[in-house]
Amino acid sequence: MLDLDLEDIKYIYPGIFNISPITNEVSIHSLKPPFYSYPNNEFYLDEQYGRIINKNATVAYGDDKSMNYYDIRNPDKIVDTLRVPFRKIPIWELKSIEEINNLIKIIIEENKSHTILLRGQTKLYELTREEQDCRFLYGNSTVKEPSFQPSFLRSNFNETFIHSLWHCQTALLLNDIGVDISKILTDIQRKEFYEDLNKIILSPHFTSISLGFAQHYGLPSVGLDLTKDLKVALWFATNELIINERGEAIVSQLKDFSESTLYIFRCPDDSVFSYKELKPKFIENTRPDRQDAWFSHVGWGYAKNQLASYLVCGIRLNSEFLNLFEESYSEFLFPPREVDLVLNTFLDISACKKYKGEVRRALNKIYTLKTNKCR
Repeated sequence: MLDLDLEDIKYIYPGIFNISPITNEVSIHSLKPPFYSYPNNEFYLDEQYGRIINKNATVAYGDDKSMNYYDIRNPDKIVDTLRVPFRKIPIWELKSIEEINNLIKIIIEENKSHTILLRGQTKLYELTREEQDCRFLYGNSTVKEPSFQPSFLRSNFNETFIHSLWHCQTALLLNDIGVDISKILTDIQRKEFYEDLNKIILSPHFTSISLGFAQHYGLPSVGLDLTKDLKVALWFATNELIINERGEAIVSQLKDFSESTLYIFRCPDDSVFSYKELKPKFIENTRPDRQDAWFSHVGWGYAKNQLASYLVCGIRLNSEFLNLFEESYSEFLFPPREVDLVLNTFLDISACKKYKGEVRRALNKIYTLKTNKCR
């Protein structure tokens, strides 16, 4: 939590810093006397969610004791509880793929103006806050607050540097792929490919596309991988992906399912986009293709954990879900460079010895599946 006053530029121009323009938005469960101990013009900035809160607010995000779960349709199956601003999130234990599919269909039907997306994780990552901050926001110091922070933060990269690097590198990447792929296209297809490529590079979505490419190949980004494909999300929740010092990803089935969770997000349509809707024509069989990738670029500025505010619920999984996957499914999700032109070009870029410093540190995070054959 950061101290803030009326003269601070972050208070005057919140939009520049990804800060909510609504000052002192608090839970309805906090609107009871005394709401403030006394009024003043001193504020905290919660840099996890970009929210400005008066220092004398009372339990700004709502007290567990006075609020119900965000969704209570399965009260007998709640096995854990998470907290995000203004909501208490249930973690349910559902036993079958049919139950999960039915739940997702209901959530989609109830939220037609939003995009419902999934993310599977083998572990729960929690925000680290001071005890007094937890008490100020949630009324107690033992809440579980999930962390969905983007990879550039976890790897301690500068945000502006990451934007600039991948904007430049993706332009080079698409140009190099164009040289290779144009050799196998017809004249008509080649013309269509370059017209599509120019449209993408000149579009306002190009930065989002470049950061999405980076994210799926291990490079630091301001977003997180999401999907609409339930099988993909379940795989990531039940299989561990450990990357060694040589950039090889080793897959092993999860042994401890105590934190294996499928997360369901209710995302504003303008905060996410589908790779398949914006991808360049004729570039197929990439990781984003195989994983039905959706990109959420919300973890920037002073709202580092903004994706958590879209969380609807979680579903705790068990070892039975491992039976869903055929033996070759890992190779399907992570095709080798001989098949994936984007991976091939990223590896070629990484092999260039001219890159130093922070660029080299970022490129060193590219990974391939260990079973894949590399040229």
